[in-house]
Amino acid sequence: MNARVIVLPDAVTVAEAAAQRFLAFLLEAQSSHSPIHVALTGGGTGLALLAHARTNPLLDAVSWPDVHFWWGDERFAPAGSAARNDSAAAVALLDHLPERPGGIHRVAASGEGLSLTDAAARYTADLRRHEVVFDLVLLGVGTDGHVASIFPPTHDAASSPPAPAPAPAPAPAPASAAQASAAAEPYPAAAAAGPTIPGADSCGSGCDGGGAASSGGAASSGGAASSGGAASSGGAA
Repeated sequence: MNARVIVLPDAVTVAEAAAQRFLAFLLEAQSSHSPIHVALTGGGTGLALLAHARTNPLLDAVSWPDVHFWWGDERFAPAGSAARNDSAAAVALLDHLPERPGGIHRVAASGEGLSLTDAAARYTADLRRHEVVFDLVLLGVGTDGHVASIFPPTHDAASSPPAPAPAPAPAPAPASAAQASAAAEPYPAAAAAGPTIPGADSCGSGCDGGGAASSGGAASSGGAASSGGAASSGGAA
């Protein structure tokens, strides 16, 4: 599948356009099946996308009980910490939805009796138990090129098994594209893999340079992509 690059004038326009496509994608997916599984991320544009979705007129048209939210990467920090992607997503969108989603599947927080490795293993087990095939995956692209807390250089993208990559702070998680949940097509096309869970200090909720990619697309730093395409703010992905 060929990616399509959409160049927009600034980051605000990118987030607004991505929010529109995010909600339109959910509506189209719901016309054919349920549940809908979405993997969220943190970072500047990923969270801006959610915030703009909150005020978009299409928000009320989505059947949110059909939507399950997951995270492609998370910080192993206390529940409610501003460092966690789930906390930021709640503020940006999830706490403001008109209906309760079908599921908000958070990674276990530190202080809940699990080690970093056990938290990652539990989340992987949850994904398998729900037989998740993601409809939509949002990914941030950092200014250093990292995606889903997977930091460059990446040497083993093809050979690593689909497993979580917990790493104690402040070291980043081992780089492996196979560790990230990904959807290769606009509709279900990839089985779920475990999340990347770095230690709390390795990357805060605003660590990416802006950029959100969804199924079938790729984004450059400062851009957002929805199914089948990519967008950047003033440049090409």
